[in-house]
Amino acid sequence: MSGSRLADNHTLSAGYAQSKVQDFKNIKGVNLQYRYEWDSPVSVVGSFSYMKGDWADSHRDEADDFYRHQADIKYYSFLAGPAYRLNDYISFYGLVGISHTKAKGDYEWRNSVGADESDGYLSESVSKKSTDFAYAAGVIINPWGNMSVNVGYEGTKADIYGKHSVNGFTVGVGYRF
Repeated sequence: MSGSRLADNHTLSAGYAQSKVQDFKNIKGVNLQYRYEWDSPVSVVGSFSYMKGDWADSHRDEADDFYRHQADIKYYSFLAGPAYRLNDYISFYGLVGISHTKAKGDYEWRNSVGADESDGYLSESVSKKSTDFAYAAGVIINPWGNMSVNVGYEGTKADIYGKHSVNGFTVGVGYRF
């Protein structure tokens, strides 16, 4: 390793995050990472991800009844763990921490015969939160100078009306100083 790699270094990176929530769809957002290196091949990485997504559908059935469904999901994670530098260019990391998922949903039904009648309209809203163990793994590449590129996997399970896996990726670009 070169001498510049053995001095204290900080790396800040920002990038894109995307995950698939089981039985829902993709949620998208941002990932921020901080890395601290000292005179060792082992260093520390911290990560924050924020993602969100929504889904909506409405239709009429054969009896001309109207149905509307809507769902929103917000996801946050705070992770930390070690990174190991193989050489001047490549490091691997593994992180653990917590994720927090919040889901909200709305359902509406209107009867075609008389939406203003007491039996012709139904509207419900639900909201659920889940805080769970989360983990990540990835690679950090320092292609030249002070530039940093990171690519990783992030996963958890959210307990929102049953366990739902959340699996995705992060990719970011950073500056090392």
